[in-house]
Amino acid sequence: MQRDLDRLMSERHLDAIVVEGPDGLGSANPAFNYFVRGAHLTGLVIKKRNEPAMLIHSDWELLQAEATGLVCVSSSRWNIREISRQFPERLAARVELRRQMLTDLGVTGRVGLYGTVQIGPFLALLRGLEAAMPELTFVAEFDKDLISAARLTKDAAEVDVMRAVGRKTCEVVQAAVDFIAAGVANGDDVCDAVTGKPLTIGDVRHVIDRELAARGLVGEGTIFAQGRDAGLPHARGEDSMVLQRGQAIVFDIFPKDASGYYHDMTRTFAIDYASPELQQVYADVLGSFNAVVGEFEAGAPTKPYQTMVCDYFAARGHDTIATKYPIEEGFIHSLGHGLGLEVHEDFGFPSLTDRGDVLVPGAVFTVEPGLYYPSKGYGVRIEDTYWCRPDGQFESLTDFSKELVIPLRGTRLSGN
Repeated sequence: MQRDLDRLMSERHLDAIVVEGPDGLGSANPAFNYFVRGAHLTGLVIKKRNEPAMLIHSDWELLQAEATGLVCVSSSRWNIREISRQFPERLAARVELRRQMLTDLGVTGRVGLYGTVQIGPFLALLRGLEAAMPELTFVAEFDKDLISAARLTKDAAEVDVMRAVGRKTCEVVQAAVDFIAAGVANGDDVCDAVTGKPLTIGDVRHVIDRELAARGLVGEGTIFAQGRDAGLPHARGEDSMVLQRGQAIVFDIFPKDASGYYHDMTRTFAIDYASPELQQVYADVLGSFNAVVGEFEAGAPTKPYQTMVCDYFAARGHDTIATKYPIEEGFIHSLGHGLGLEVHEDFGFPSLTDRGDVLVPGAVFTVEPGLYYPSKGYGVRIEDTYWCRPDGQFESLTDFSKELVIPLRGTRLSGN
């Protein structure tokens, strides 16, 4: 949470932090968005330890800047025209502008650097600053950086937003299910009940996109993968593919709202019926999901839960990443990841190296066991977003059933 920033800065011996403004907006720069809370503006955040964060902003964006609640500092305080006259070379002028900003705002000591940038121009700026301001030490963190550590735990307002995004996401999934269920069977194909035209993944995706837009959500990269593609965890699905009765469909959707907060959920479906083999694999995945969620305990390390799911699958005859690597079939990934202003935040259930992550109150994360068998033409994944509440209890933010089969409500076309 943002209230933890001063403590985290003290632990890392940071006297100040600088968060570079957006290279793109919103989720393209989650560290900056964390401070401006979805406001679409350019600028720079500077925070000294035990002092409020400051937003350096353009006068053009004064109203947006004031709405952030940060201490607003107009960039016109520094005369860029005069600086450019004194330093004709553009890089030298930018270095001098930043030097003046940091000096005038009293930034000293060890300075942490964060935000999304274009690496080449920023590296040139940083090298210039290091030469111009040898009294400062610029600090870059590779793993579990300060902003990620603060973002790990969500406050009540953040969770309210994420819960609302979760509710809307579930509505979108239900709309897609209802669209499919209204179809009719024509042999193995699923067809429109009125026109008899075969329904495709593209048709379903159109419904998904429409329903997302109607709820003010943006979804990019939604997975709706059928058959063999369902056995490849990140295959998006071919829009031209006709919906088939009895085949596994992995539907993974992870939209965000205007503030930049995401929801992430996955359901696996089979239309009209599922083979005994698919039913058994689905039961194994659902069983692992229920078993691991039932063992969650606030303050516990995450690695044992990854091990627990691997052991659960191995006992049922499935290969897992715990005992086979590289691995293409079976349980081939980690159990889940952090969620918030990014789909994959800096938290997880490690499948390889244990980084010491812990289920702390305030954390929001996914739980998504899966089994993948592309050689057999199917895959299964089930995913909910969970929140570890301040009281140590765990709450699913994904209020959606986990039924495998979507029954067709339409009347079969003649001859079938």
